[in-house]
Amino acid sequence: MADENEQQSACEAGRDEQHCKCRQRRAAAEAAAENASAAQQPAAHHCKCKHGDAEEAGDEQLKHCACKHDAEGHAISTEPHLGYVADLASLIEIQQESTVSRVVMREDGLRVVLFGFDKDQALSEHTAAMPVTIQVLEGKLRVGGEGREVELVPGGVVYLSARLPHTVYAVEPSKMLLSMFDNRG
Repeated sequence: MADENEQQSACEAGRDEQHCKCRQRRAAAEAAAENASAAQQPAAHHCKCKHGDAEEAGDEQLKHCACKHDAEGHAISTEPHLGYVADLASLIEIQQESTVSRVVMREDGLRVVLFGFDKDQALSEHTAAMPVTIQVLEGKLRVGGEGREVELVPGGVVYLSARLPHTVYAVEPSKMLLSMFDNRG
């Protein structure tokens, strides 16, 4: 027992590093902690995400980022940031006798889609798996749900809860902004 205490004292004093079992255990524990920490960190990767000044500079090079990506491979920032799209209405054209759409923003928990409807075009009754809002940028729409219809013009907004059957009808050529709020994680 005295030999063991002597070895422990020598070990703590750093005199017997070669046979020091507590240093070996401490080193093994530190290595295990580093490995566990590395496993919890998302692997860094290269993607074509555009962040901050790189987008303004038109830099198309692969960028190193720490973004999460959604199921479709689009980057979702993990840091607080401000997303911005200027002049939404100019990003879509109304096509004769058609309904067209275009995703203009994809963020964590949000997807924003622009629609262009020619007069008398419609989205037949359908549901969304998530809550949505509808806003008119130009024109006039008739939105129906829950046995009601509302005429929606620029400046108004309609909220539809998840799984609510609804319709959208263009009373005149219109541009619509659809915001989809996916809080499923």
